[in-house]
Amino acid sequence: MQPAKPQAFVLLELLNHMVLIAREAKRRGLRVIALNNGPLLTEGPFAVPDGVVDEVVPVASWSAAGEVDDLVDDLLTRYEVTGTYAAFEGALRPEARLRELAGLPTSGVATVTRVLDKALVRSDLYAAGLTALRSTTLAEALTWQQWRFEGPAVLKPANGTGSALCFTVGSLAELRAAAGEIAAVTVGNTLMAEYIRAHGEFVLEERAAGELLSVESLVHGGEVHVVGLTGRYVCALDPVVELGVCFPYRHPRHEEIVARAVEFHRSLGITHGPTHLEVMVPDEGPVELIDFNLRTAGVAMAVCIGNAFGVEYAVPLTDLACGRRPDLAFLGRTPRHSADLLLLPPPGATVMTDLAFPAGTEYGRATKPFGQPLSGRADQLDVVAMAVVTADTAEELHQRALEVRRTTVFNGRPLGDHPNNRVVSPRHYLFTATPA
Repeated sequence: MQPAKPQAFVLLELLNHMVLIAREAKRRGLRVIALNNGPLLTEGPFAVPDGVVDEVVPVASWSAAGEVDDLVDDLLTRYEVTGTYAAFEGALRPEARLRELAGLPTSGVATVTRVLDKALVRSDLYAAGLTALRSTTLAEALTWQQWRFEGPAVLKPANGTGSALCFTVGSLAELRAAAGEIAAVTVGNTLMAEYIRAHGEFVLEERAAGELLSVESLVHGGEVHVVGLTGRYVCALDPVVELGVCFPYRHPRHEEIVARAVEFHRSLGITHGPTHLEVMVPDEGPVELIDFNLRTAGVAMAVCIGNAFGVEYAVPLTDLACGRRPDLAFLGRTPRHSADLLLLPPPGATVMTDLAFPAGTEYGRATKPFGQPLSGRADQLDVVAMAVVTADTAEELHQRALEVRRTTVFNGRPLGDHPNNRVVSPRHYLFTATPA
């Protein structure tokens, strides 16, 4: 009789909030394995403490599917894999395969692969009558002799991540200019760049009208448990650029949004795992899906959700990762309010030499290396810092968020009210006379 294999919890591309999951898995007595292309973080609030990860398996490239599959197969010969967690799109297909082979609940490799393709998601929803937005590929649109949509459209990677390389265009001239910029722009994040470029295609879809917000859910056994809605702060100069998220977000169409999110899950065949849906909500009319993400929300949203409900959100996430139904009793509590703020450099800044966050913030982190050149732009990829703030009410949170934006010190001076730091607040923050 062969000896029992040690039980292991596998994290695919351990980064940022995933360290909270790794620590929880370690607390449960599991051997923690990280399959990583990049090094484990050693600095900042999401640094991986010594002793949490038992083994790091190097991944040369997440785009090399055969090589990654071999690494997964090797893990299964050595361990009984009792849980997995991934939050980077490029690692979601191999995670689904690992879960299938380990006998863990999953939506399945075929479903995950299809939902990762934004062009296929849009066509599937259109066929099911769950979207009115028409779409096409960039390659096809570049053959047009005239603009075929009634209004503007959004151009984005068919397999994208982190809102990178998204453009709003309303004419063939603007489309061709955006296509040229796609070819010229260098995505600084290596993981993002490789994932987007490996798949290559871009999708052009009609722009939905309304307010962009997110629906955070935990799915177990095909049952969708909506944790809450997330609102957004966007750049006043360019609303495509997101400069903050706030949770929970009260919206007058809350019940309709939740019901629509459940429909999207069922139509696309999602039966297990955390999800993060981006939806566009008009004052009237159908709620449109913008992006269906098969992962927990990014930035420090796992921290914000935990702060809001007074729980370690890593606990239900780890339960789900191990195939267990999470205890969701905390959803009955009256939540506090928490936000993760994204900060752009002031106009003309060419390098970041120092950074200091005001008291009362947590999880403050630089997102660009000190001393290296900045792009000089103010796009989504140019964010230099992030920090979390929490308050008892939405109004207190809003005022605190604006104060932190102004008083964070960049290169020896407070950011103040420079143009890149001005934001439009979530539409239904009704205590603001006008958007901030």
